[in-house]
Amino acid sequence: MNRWFKQKLGRDLMVVLYSFLALALVGSIFMYTYMEERVAENEQRLEDVDERIDRLNTLWDEWQGAQYDSRGYLLFGDADSLERAQVKENEFQQEINWFKSVVQTKQGEIFAEDLQEFHDFYFGVILPVTTEYGQLRADGEITETTIDPETVLALPTAQRLIEQGVVPYNPERGIDTLGPIQQIETALNDYKSLMDEEKQKVYDAWKLNNNILQFLWIASILSFAALILLFIQPFLRRQTRLISRLSIASDRLLKGEIVDLSDQMEREDEIGIMSRSFNKMAETLRDNERHLIEKNHELQAQQEELIAQQEELQAQQQELEEILEQTQQNEQHLAYRNELTETLAARDSLTAYPEIIEKLVAITDSEVGALVFVDATGSFSITSHGLNETLTRQLLDSENSVLTRAMTLRTTVHSSKQVASDHPLPYPYYMYETAVPVHDPTDDSIIAFIYLVRYKDRFTQTQMGDIMSFARQLSLSLLRMRLFEEMTREKGKTERILDSIREAVIYVEHSTDDVFVNRPLYEMFPELDDITSRELAELSWNEWRETISTTVDQEDDFMKYTDRLFTDDFPHDSVSFSIRKGEMNLQMYAERIVVGGLSKGTLLVFRDITSETEAERLKSEFISTISHELRTPLSSIYGFTELMVKKQLPNEKQAKYLQTIHAETERLTHLVNDFLDVQRMEAGSQMYDREQLDIEPVIRDMMTFYEASSLKHKFELITADDRPYELFADCQKFKQLMSNLLSNAVKYSPHGGKITVELAHHDQSVSIKVKDQGIGIPSDALDRLFDKFYRVDNSDSREIGGTGLGLPICQEIVRGHAGQIHVESVQHQGSTFTVVIPSFEYAVREQESTTA
Repeated sequence: MNRWFKQKLGRDLMVVLYSFLALALVGSIFMYTYMEERVAENEQRLEDVDERIDRLNTLWDEWQGAQYDSRGYLLFGDADSLERAQVKENEFQQEINWFKSVVQTKQGEIFAEDLQEFHDFYFGVILPVTTEYGQLRADGEITETTIDPETVLALPTAQRLIEQGVVPYNPERGIDTLGPIQQIETALNDYKSLMDEEKQKVYDAWKLNNNILQFLWIASILSFAALILLFIQPFLRRQTRLISRLSIASDRLLKGEIVDLSDQMEREDEIGIMSRSFNKMAETLRDNERHLIEKNHELQAQQEELIAQQEELQAQQQELEEILEQTQQNEQHLAYRNELTETLAARDSLTAYPEIIEKLVAITDSEVGALVFVDATGSFSITSHGLNETLTRQLLDSENSVLTRAMTLRTTVHSSKQVASDHPLPYPYYMYETAVPVHDPTDDSIIAFIYLVRYKDRFTQTQMGDIMSFARQLSLSLLRMRLFEEMTREKGKTERILDSIREAVIYVEHSTDDVFVNRPLYEMFPELDDITSRELAELSWNEWRETISTTVDQEDDFMKYTDRLFTDDFPHDSVSFSIRKGEMNLQMYAERIVVGGLSKGTLLVFRDITSETEAERLKSEFISTISHELRTPLSSIYGFTELMVKKQLPNEKQAKYLQTIHAETERLTHLVNDFLDVQRMEAGSQMYDREQLDIEPVIRDMMTFYEASSLKHKFELITADDRPYELFADCQKFKQLMSNLLSNAVKYSPHGGKITVELAHHDQSVSIKVKDQGIGIPSDALDRLFDKFYRVDNSDSREIGGTGLGLPICQEIVRGHAGQIHVESVQHQGSTFTVVIPSFEYAVREQESTTA
């Protein structure tokens, strides 16, 4: 057991603590039990004393109450008082019985016997005598104002009690009642004093217990303090001293001093374990120190070896850096060579030549270089790098230059000379030149020279091999550039030829799906202008077709036709369609381009047939109009003449029919005249017999004529001033002009209204405005209103009829008089036709200046 405690330092500490706690617990339990018993005993004694005192007070109160009631009966004869006094007998007896039951001392026993004797005397003697005395007074047999002892002694009850010896007899006072009363009162007071003394004793005992408890509490604290000072503090001081030794030993070990903890290593607790571990750690550190010293010596030897290897590596690194620098130079030269090769292979214009000579100079480590081109006339053009004007002039103009000699010898020429100049080098130096001719591979003629200059060193064989190789590549590049330029010129010529064709053309290359178009195609489809030229160049044929098809009104026909272009069902016919909702009519046909028996591409041609279509439409409308306009009067003439031939008609009807035939014939005549006028106008054979003409009376006469033929219309002529409105005009044609305008105003005002003609002078012209309040003209029909055979296609104008030749004839008449005509109209509100014709003075002056 003792060894078990020594194995753990905490176990010793816990034993001390647990022992201390157990001692404190036992002492506390003993003190608590002792004090609890003493307190309970005191409480019991105090309760007993309190109860006796309470009973005694009750007994005293009962006795006093009975005494007062009996005296009240004697003095006042109150029967209720006597009854209350008699009732208290049992209560008085119960209290006496309680005192008898709790008798513990001799004084208590005597007190209980005294109480019982007084109870028997009072309720057996005093109260019966008092009752009898009171009854006799109430009956009137006794009239005394005070109680006379003789009277009381003479009462029968008193005589009987005296004879029985129950009550003592006093010859002076008769029945002796005061003695027992005084005796019981004395007994009550003595017993009460006794209880007070007993209660004081209980309080004294309680105070004593408290003092004992305080003493024990102070004693326990002092005992605990003594235990801590005597046992726990030395134990802790001893343990901390051991730990302090370990700390001091650790500091000494860090300083490299020798540490001895052998006295503590014998312990079996944690301090012993820590001491043994510390001692082992110290031995390990000493071993490690020795090992480190040995390792340090070894590392110093290795370091010396590494220094030697580092010097060797630095030498190798320097060698590798030189190799790397050479490799980088080679890579740079190779990159220049590749870039030069790519440039020669890819460049297609002269803009690449400065870059080419710059790379040649870099690859050959030259200082100066130039590309000298020879044209067909033997003239030189040069692209140089680092070559100043002096050297350039010497190179091109000197008869002894390497370029001249190479031109003469048609082979590579080298030259070297010493330059005693300080430019570009600050000392005299040698300049090595070489001129390598570039031959045309087609005819071996010289087309260029490569001219290079190096300072200090000659060109090596490798560099010359590179220069000769680049000369061959340059010749091929120049030849390719020439071919490319030739192709570009041919392409441009082809594009100009295509653009010169009025029809729009699309050429689709079968092998590459490239699409070539001409300028008229963009004019025909302005929607293509929204696409950039770069995007158009990247579009395939299908994308072109989709773009164009969005404008075609008959998209299905267009797609079906183009679907056959690259199949065996190649369309040899053409297809017609309209675009942008009839804005333009096109005819498209396709042709295959065959070269060497192989189909190379497909050519699509778009022809603008809008005018042809319009002509066909006009032709159709003309035939329809002629048929319609001629059929009605001819039918009337035929019908009326047939009636007049086959039947005998009265003269009135014959005259009426003849008037109708005459009117229809006149109508036919006007139609034929209109057709002839249009034909002459189109043929340019219309002649005008001009003269000085005042148009105001002419217009008044015509307005009078139309006013007479129409009852629904009112005519008004408005003139701006009183001057004559004179024109240099053909009177008949002017009448025809006004007739057509007034006739249209009447026809296109079917519901009547006011027709106004306004005349006005201007600086050099006269204007005539014809206004009506008719049905008006739709805005979309205004632009085509003066086209031949054009008629507004709506329900209002369709019922009115007409040939569509009146306004074109008016326009031609106005143009024939160097004037202008235009129209303004609001539908359902009316139209205003304005004619502006040069005045007579201006027209004559113009004619005279033209003739002169």
